[in-house]
Amino acid sequence: MSAHDTDDSPARVADRRGKERRLRIIEGATACFLKYGVSKTTIDDVAAAVRISRRTIYRYFETKNELFSAVVSHELEELSRESKLLYEDLPFADAVVEATLTMNRRVAESPTLAGLFTASMAGETLDVLFGEQDFLNLVRQYLAVYIRAAQERGELRPGLDIDDAVEWVTHVAFSLLGTSAAVRKTDEQHVRKLLRTFVLPGLTGHVPDLEEAQSALASTL
Repeated sequence: MSAHDTDDSPARVADRRGKERRLRIIEGATACFLKYGVSKTTIDDVAAAVRISRRTIYRYFETKNELFSAVVSHELEELSRESKLLYEDLPFADAVVEATLTMNRRVAESPTLAGLFTASMAGETLDVLFGEQDFLNLVRQYLAVYIRAAQERGELRPGLDIDDAVEWVTHVAFSLLGTSAAVRKTDEQHVRKLLRTFVLPGLTGHVPDLEEAQSALASTL
């Protein structure tokens, strides 16, 4: 067995330390974003919180917005695993609705995400996320697989552009977050009805019967 195959090889040790340092930066940045807000937080603030140099932070994140996207992505890791199961187990239309509702619940349960989507910060949070190409690419890579599979199964309307579908689903899901959301998001049945009535037709090409859809979903979950 070569030294590169052992857990204590220099390469593995360096990789592990790099991941640990990256996580420390994300945790320090999280505290700063919650304390100062997205726009007012600086890389100097994060460097001081983590007690490392600005140069070290820039080795891991090229911009503050990239760092912020990493903070949100880190918080959404568990949600990604839950949503993956939904997209694999349910028809696409049902998965879109249930994954959106799950996201809404998880954000409310996470102190970090709930803080970033308060009425005072939600606008900044969304502006940064949807202006950050790395975050959008991550979402696109995640969702495009399931949208393409649904398209191949004939679940989506003919000619649907996958990138457009990813953008639409993502914007709808994130628009429900934050205390200033326009809909009664605490009423899941109401949100489910709105999603099925006004969002799904753009993807599937038809308006599903709500009662039938709920009955089919209950038998699947």
